[in-house]
Amino acid sequence: MENEQIVDALELLVKLWDVHGINEFKSKNLSFAARGLDKFAGRIANCDLDALYAIPGVGKVVVQIVQDMAQTGTCPDMDAMIEQTPPGILDILKIKGLGPKKVGVIWRELGITELDDLLAACHANQLEQLKGFGKAIQENVKAYILFLKENRRKLRLDKAGKLSQQLLELLAPAFPVLTVSGELSRNCEVISSLVFIAETSDMFGAQGLIEGIAGMQTDYQQSSPFAWRGHLDGHLIPIEIHFADASQRVALQFQLGSNPEHLAQVNFFQQKNIQQEESIYTSQQLPFIVPEMREGFKEFDWAAKHQASELVQLADLTGCLHNHSTYSDGKNTLKEMAEACRDLGLTYFGIADHSQYAAYAGGLKEEDIMRQHAEIDALNQTWTDFQILKGIEADILPDGSLDYNDRILASFDYVVASVHAQLVMDQERAMGRLIKAIENPYTSILGHPTGRLLLTRNGYPIDTSKILDACKANGVSIELNASPYRLDLDWRHIYEAMDKGVYVSINPDAHKIEGLKDMEYGVRVGRKGGLLKALTLNALPLNELKAFFAKA
Repeated sequence: MENEQIVDALELLVKLWDVHGINEFKSKNLSFAARGLDKFAGRIANCDLDALYAIPGVGKVVVQIVQDMAQTGTCPDMDAMIEQTPPGILDILKIKGLGPKKVGVIWRELGITELDDLLAACHANQLEQLKGFGKAIQENVKAYILFLKENRRKLRLDKAGKLSQQLLELLAPAFPVLTVSGELSRNCEVISSLVFIAETSDMFGAQGLIEGIAGMQTDYQQSSPFAWRGHLDGHLIPIEIHFADASQRVALQFQLGSNPEHLAQVNFFQQKNIQQEESIYTSQQLPFIVPEMREGFKEFDWAAKHQASELVQLADLTGCLHNHSTYSDGKNTLKEMAEACRDLGLTYFGIADHSQYAAYAGGLKEEDIMRQHAEIDALNQTWTDFQILKGIEADILPDGSLDYNDRILASFDYVVASVHAQLVMDQERAMGRLIKAIENPYTSILGHPTGRLLLTRNGYPIDTSKILDACKANGVSIELNASPYRLDLDWRHIYEAMDKGVYVSINPDAHKIEGLKDMEYGVRVGRKGGLLKALTLNALPLNELKAFFAKA
């Protein structure tokens, strides 16, 4: 098992113990061990007993559990808990803000083990009657269950991409010419269906080829002679495979790969023998729109002022900002993260570990900052073609202030200001909090501006237009958090950011080396919203970036 799988399994065991109200001592120890293992940079499965004992939190009480998990993916304690726990409890444990001990109370007091039954209990006001719950928790649970039910058949862009690649490999022997279409071809942040186009000269035999592939489950009511519909075993997301001969494939790709709103503006109708998509636009005297922008939103207004060649590309990025290391909650050291960034061909690396308010993430106290800055100064002496920038991800406190005094804030090259706590806000409160942070003279970048987690948590409401105005007026960049969990700022607002001349920073929010590559998702989604290379903050050369941070 990989490290993340082991840590996830251990955290699940902790939750199950808490649900059942047993092994409180072991539960706390295992939870502490899981945190230590989560930050471990080596491969847990390869560790011997001495190496495991050297990891913070791993002691005699839990070491056997860790070894069993690493070697087999389970352990006797886990097997026992799974056997004693109704499967629906695992779904209820996913509800944000409803800890495992409260889940145990719901199970014992109300006999509820399924999401639908829990939703019914919320509608009947049964949940708020339980000790320690109340109306606010009940409303949160109800809203979250409805959110889960609405999104259970959808995938984030990264997961959809991985499943799509799996399907391409699965289908390749039957269909050598197979292309991705639909929402995934437009780099939508959330994918509601996976759409493919299979080139074939045997329309009526194509269905049978798919039905002969293990794991492909046909939805006969939705399928037709020209399109297979169904799903892959173990996955809920709908799959569509459309069939076309060589003369139809380009036109069908354009049709299925475009939002209907875009097709309406192009006045597209099905044609044969289209060799290139560009000809569809030129035949109507329209500017060419790149595939990811074909949403019927603002792409033609954008194209009246810009060329597709002005869109940012991954190769345009010169540096990487907003990253974490073992100084806070990252899994790799500062040096390892910087060298990995340098290996990607970038010329600067910005470290922005968590600030002191984020104690849960090992936020940096003043002595930690001094120690980190000394290490950065030493490392910067070893390179002539690369530089580490001294940054911090400062928490925006409930009153809008940042959680360091001006003397400490002045010691950084730049400050990413982000909200991490007390996320439940109405628009008035959220706006007051964010605007005050943007107006702080030390703020350089507004981090993940709505706090959303895709398919998990909606963001707090903001007036994005006013936020962008404040960023422009105060020389602050707005973040496009490139983590596929966030992709926040929403791409729909990037058009306005470009119109207002606000710099967008594509930040991976990387907590380990692999996370640096998430900048690719930021670029892909940024292009959807018309993100220009000229207004991408980390496409600037280092001297221009420093001038921006200095608000020169």
